[in-house]
Order: sequence, then C-alpha cells, then structure tokens
Amino acid sequence: MIEKFKSRKFWVALLTNIVSITVVFTKMGGTAGIVAGIIGTIASSVCYMIAECKVDVARATATYEEVNSLVQKLKEKEVDDAEGNTIN
Repeated sequence: MIEKFKSRKFWVALLTNIVSITVVFTKMGGTAGIVAGIIGTIASSVCYMIAECKVDVARATATYEEVNSLVQKLKEKEVDDAEGNTIN
C-alpha cells in the first residue's frame, strides 16, 4: 500500500484533483471554470484508477505465470516433502 503513495501517478492525480476542486469552490472562470473543474476532477480520478488497474493486472498475470511454471515443474518430477517422503 505504501508503494501507492510513492507513485507519480498518485501524486499527479491528487494534485489535479486539488486544483480542480479549488477551481470549483473559488468559482474561478465562472460557469465554464466550475464545469472544467468538475470534469478535471472526474477525469483525473478515472485515469488514475485505469492506470492502477493496468498495473494490478500486469502484477497478477506475472504472479499467475510464475505459479503456473512452478506447478508444471512439480508435475514433471518427483518431489520430497519436509519429512523425506517422496511425493508423486
């Protein structure tokens, strides 16, 4: 979880949200500024979520492939358990 706070994506999304919310509440730019602020907040949040999903999918895929590779290796040969018994 700490890695998320060290991410540049996180900080960019956070700062974009802060700026967008500031624009909305200070009513800078009138109605157009408010609409732009709302759109900016939503867009930066959605982009951050999509980027994090892609990172999570890549991590899960790598883990799956590693586990699958280990399972295949175990299937190819006999393995001894901790007590020295042969597992087929």
